[in-house]
Amino acid sequence: MKLTTEQIGYVSNYIQSFDIKWYELQVELTDHFVSIMEEIWDEDPKLTFHQVQYIAEQRFGRNYFKEVEKERKFILQKEYNRQMRKMVADFLKFPKIIGSILLGILIYTVSFYFENPNKYIAGLFGLLYLFSIPMFYRWLKNRKINGERFLAVEISFGLASGCPLFGSFSGFIKDLVKDYPMLIIPFICLWVVIFLWCITGIHLTNKVVSNIKEQYKFT
Repeated sequence: MKLTTEQIGYVSNYIQSFDIKWYELQVELTDHFVSIMEEIWDEDPKLTFHQVQYIAEQRFGRNYFKEVEKERKFILQKEYNRQMRKMVADFLKFPKIIGSILLGILIYTVSFYFENPNKYIAGLFGLLYLFSIPMFYRWLKNRKINGERFLAVEISFGLASGCPLFGSFSGFIKDLVKDYPMLIIPFICLWVVIFLWCITGIHLTNKVVSNIKEQYKFT
C-alpha cells in the first residue's frame, strides 16, 4: 500500500525529529522508512498508519538514524579525502607535473630578491591564510542550498580548509630556514603540494555543489 503525500510528509518530520539536519540524509532515510512501512502495510492492510509506523520503528531502533548519519559522514570523509589525494597526485604526474615544477622554480627564484629568505618562506606560508578566503566565501554562499544544509558540502569544505592550519606554522618554518638555509628547497616543495591541496579542495567543493544542484533540481 502506497503512502500518501501527507503521510510521507509526516514521516519526513519524524526523521527530522532525530536531529538529522542534512537534507540528503533526510531524503534517504525518509525513502527507506517509507519503503519499509509500505512493505509492512502490504503484508497486513488492516493495520492503521500509526500501527505500521510503530512496527517500522521497532525494526530500526531509536539509535538507527544517528548511526546512519555517523556512518555516512565517515564514508564521505574517506571518499573525498581519496579524491583530493588523487587530484594532487595527478599534478605530480606527467604532464601536469611540469606546471608544478615551474611553480616551484618561480617561487625559489623570487626568494633571491629578498634579503632574508627565511622571512620570505614564512610569508609564503602565511599567504595560505589568503587562500582560505575564497573557500570560506564559497562555504558561506553554499552553506545552505535552496534553504537546506548538505553533509557533502560540509565535509568537502572541511577537508579543503586546512590552508590556515599550515599558515600558522610560518613562524616555526622561518626559524628553521634561518638556522638551516638549505631547508628552503624542501619547504618550497612542501608549499607547492599544500597549495595544490587547497586548489583541489576548492575544485572538489564546487563539484559537490554542482552535483547537488543537479541531483535535487535546485537552481
